[in-house]
Amino acid sequence: MQQGSTWLPHPGWARNMAEPSPRHALWRQFEDEHDVWLIDDVCKGVRMITEGDAAEPHDAIALSVAGAEATEGVLVGLDSEWALYTPQQVAYAASALFAQITAAGLALEKLDAHLDVMAERGDIVMPDMEQAARDEGGEAGRIGLAQMAMGSVGYAASTIVPPSAEEAVRLLAAAQRLAPLPINAHETVTEVGHLLGDEAKFFTAHHDGDAQPTDHDREHCGCRIELTTPDGTLWDFRRHEEEWCLTRMADLHTVELAAGDACADPRHLAALLRQATQTTP
Repeated sequence: MQQGSTWLPHPGWARNMAEPSPRHALWRQFEDEHDVWLIDDVCKGVRMITEGDAAEPHDAIALSVAGAEATEGVLVGLDSEWALYTPQQVAYAASALFAQITAAGLALEKLDAHLDVMAERGDIVMPDMEQAARDEGGEAGRIGLAQMAMGSVGYAASTIVPPSAEEAVRLLAAAQRLAPLPINAHETVTEVGHLLGDEAKFFTAHHDGDAQPTDHDREHCGCRIELTTPDGTLWDFRRHEEEWCLTRMADLHTVELAAGDACADPRHLAALLRQATQTTP
């Protein structure tokens, strides 16, 4: 940390050169195993930087900000009871968050080392640890203390995730869910109808009785539900343009429910549907 000395990498630098998380980590497999376009959309800007040739200062800052926003978004999103449906989904999210904790720690250690690089270039004055302690109020002392804080926090974060975390992810990924999820939109709308009970009427648009429709796939189904609420209002629930839509028939006011997946948990959809009928102005 002394100015004028030959710069050597931070002790953790060589260790940091290794991949922060193994290539077989569960979170890396999710996009390939599940046709979820949202992941590509969300990560597009990040990948534009990480798959580029060289890093610039704004790249590192932009990636740091994106990571912070993403993690805060997860924190807010998990407040919902229906944020995740299965232990497997918990496993994917946990795997990614464990990787973020480790990578964030490694990144902080690299920031620590970059201050040494700047001192070696002559951009800043970097005292040794004793000088930093003696000169806490001075510019060099403050930088030295900041470097020590980043290094210690970085090391703690990069080593805090124990080997048992990978085993926990593996166990969650193999756990069985007692209530199976639908495999297509037809199964979803059918189960929502069952959950709504006598207040709902189920209409099959492309087939008769219980026969499977011939022109639907995972995303689409022409079946619909008519729902009459206690106040006499008639509502229409159906799959439309890859969204679950609820329409008040009196004025054709339509609400897109927050669960857009064709195979969303029917209980989640039923809860959203009932909420919409009570709160839609």
